[in-house]
Amino acid sequence: MSIGRQAAHGVAWYMVLGVSTRMLGLVGTLVLQRFISPDDYGAVNAASIVVTTASAFTSFSFGQYLIAKRAPPHVAAQAAIVHVGMGLLATAIVYALRGPIGRWVNAPAMGDYVFGYAVANLVLDRVRYVPERLIMRALRFRTLAIINGTGELALTAAALATFHAWGAYAIMFGAVIRSLVTSVLFLNAAPRAEWFVRARLRVADLRDLFSYGVPIMIAIVTDTATSKWDNVIVSMMFGPGVMARYNSAYNLADTPISNVAEHIGEVLMPSFSRMEPGQRERAAIRAASLMGLVVSPLGVGLGAVAPTLAATFFNAEWRTMIAPMLTILSVMTVFRPMPWSAIAYAQAVQRTGVVMLSSFVRAIVVLSLVAAGGAIGGPSGACVGAGAGFALHTVLTIIVSGRQTELPVGAYLLAVARPLLPCIPMFVAVLVVAHGLDVAGVPPLVSLVVQIVAGAIVYIGAAFVLVRSSADELVRLGREAIRRRR
Repeated sequence: MSIGRQAAHGVAWYMVLGVSTRMLGLVGTLVLQRFISPDDYGAVNAASIVVTTASAFTSFSFGQYLIAKRAPPHVAAQAAIVHVGMGLLATAIVYALRGPIGRWVNAPAMGDYVFGYAVANLVLDRVRYVPERLIMRALRFRTLAIINGTGELALTAAALATFHAWGAYAIMFGAVIRSLVTSVLFLNAAPRAEWFVRARLRVADLRDLFSYGVPIMIAIVTDTATSKWDNVIVSMMFGPGVMARYNSAYNLADTPISNVAEHIGEVLMPSFSRMEPGQRERAAIRAASLMGLVVSPLGVGLGAVAPTLAATFFNAEWRTMIAPMLTILSVMTVFRPMPWSAIAYAQAVQRTGVVMLSSFVRAIVVLSLVAAGGAIGGPSGACVGAGAGFALHTVLTIIVSGRQTELPVGAYLLAVARPLLPCIPMFVAVLVVAHGLDVAGVPPLVSLVVQIVAGAIVYIGAAFVLVRSSADELVRLGREAIRRRR
């Protein structure tokens, strides 16, 4: 099987298993939010953000080095030792500072949940890191999808089984169980001969690992800042309760990205790294176009159904703020995945400075606009700032990536913009249907289902009219995947 076909096959597995398990996780989260107050949920979220930030500052993307350089076992072993060691050091530091940090972010109760998240993210996830990346290097995407999907199911089951007795602690407990399950499975699935060997720490190997990984580490820090620190800004300005509602709306807007786009994105870099020059550029543009054709309608549609969705799944304590926040933040869903193919291409050709610069600019732009929007327009203004920041960052990243590599900017921008055309009639159709069903007094759940079906029908029809070539290619890839399975 060719590399391109392996990549397409991997995307199919990621999407099927990833969407199903994460949708179950989303349902579990919505159930938990009916029984956990926004203030308690905000405290848990603050603890998760603090630990995630500590993890970002101590992660140097050794796994990307192992993939891009096809590193031998003794280098992989050194990467695993250093990565776990830095995680243990970060655990001690973040636990010692939990009190002052909690007061600074206006969520002092977060200190109760820091240790559990540290065990999950800074210890258990570090143990699995190198084995997981070696499986990814081998393009074993089916194994990756199954293990990560099992972890998501374990998280949901553990949290739902304990929230009546433990309240908000159940969310933290679920995170620990997910990390434990996935670590055990990855350790069992990875080829031990490729990393679990006796190795001494060598200065030359460590220098290569860090020199390659530092730019990507900076990108990880700025990615974390963009996706997590906006919550901190909202908490500092409006309190943990408002931050919990903002985070919930953000996560819903992020659902198409985490369930679809991320699975495509994780396949891109290992696949591009094994392609020949010339083939990579065409593949990057093609992947960006197809990703937009799949993800853009999900984001635009989510914004259209946001009021009905909030009325269906949230109680009065949550829904008042979430509906307008979700409508605004759906802009992020459309723009955020657009530059991913360009970034994966830059990593594959070892231009990691592009990744660092892109992430650094994104953090500055998005966080600045969130703070400015919040100061001017309150919580809704903060959401406007987030959406505008992602849109601006997307355009800048594509332009910079093209100038620093062989990627044609004009063709790439056209590829990601064209899938937005059929979203316009879809959005209008959903609004018309929603208004008619509301006047008729149809229950919210029934109205939501009808709106989704109507939007899907209109989008598919519009896609075959407005972006026929891309739609035909997507259908062809789907048929090939089904035929191979048979």
